[in-house]
Amino acid sequence: MFQKFKFYLISLVISSMLGGIIIGANFLVHNIYYLVVGKEFHFNMWSSIIIFSIVFISGFAYMLKKGPDILVNN
Repeated sequence: MFQKFKFYLISLVISSMLGGIIIGANFLVHNIYYLVVGKEFHFNMWSSIIIFSIVFISGFAYMLKKGPDILVNN
C-alpha cells in the first residue's frame, strides 16, 4: 500500500518538475527573444498552462504505463 502511494507521489513530483523546467525554458527563450528584438515582453499565461498540462499529463501517464519498476536501478 505504501509502495503504491510512494510511486504515485514520486510520479507526480517528477512530472511537475519536468513541466516546470519546460515552462522555465519557454519563458527564458521568449524573454531573450523580446530582449533582442527590442519589444516589450508580455508573458502569456495560457500558453504556459497548456504546455505544462501536456507535459505533466504525458509524463504522469508514461510513469503509470511503465509501473513502479521504472524507479528501480538495475
